Amino acid sequence: MSRDLAFWKYDEGTYLDHKKVYGQTCIEGHRTEGLSVLPINKILLKVSDVFSDYEKLDEHNYESSNGGFTIETTEQSVLFNCSFSMPEEELNKIIDIMLEYNCPLYDPQINIRFDGK
Repeated sequence: MSRDLAFWKYDEGTYLDHKKVYGQTCIEGHRTEGLSVLPINKILLKVSDVFSDYEKLDEHNYESSNGGFTIETTEQSVLFNCSFSMPEEELNKIIDIMLEYNCPLYDPQINIRFDGK
C-alpha cells in the first residue's frame, strides 16, 4: 500500500478544484490551464540531493530501509507515491522540497490542499 503526495503551482489569480486538478493533471497527465510549468529537472536534482542516503534505482525510484517512493511528473505537477512505511520526517522532506518551488501539498487521501485557501 502507498500514500500519494501531489504538488502543483497555480498561476497568479487562479484557483481551481483541487480534486479535478489532481485527477486530470497528476494522474491522467493532461495540461491544465491555470497551472504553472514547473522546473522538473531542478526538482528531480533536489530530490536526489536531499535523499542521497536512499538507493536511487533510477531518476524516479528511491528505496531505503525506511521505505521508498516513486516520482511521477508532468510539466505542471509532481506526484510522489510513497510507501506507508516512510516516517513522517521523510514525508516532510518531500513537502519542504516542493514548498521551495511554491508548490504546497495536496493530499488526495483526504482531499485537502495545504495552501491556506
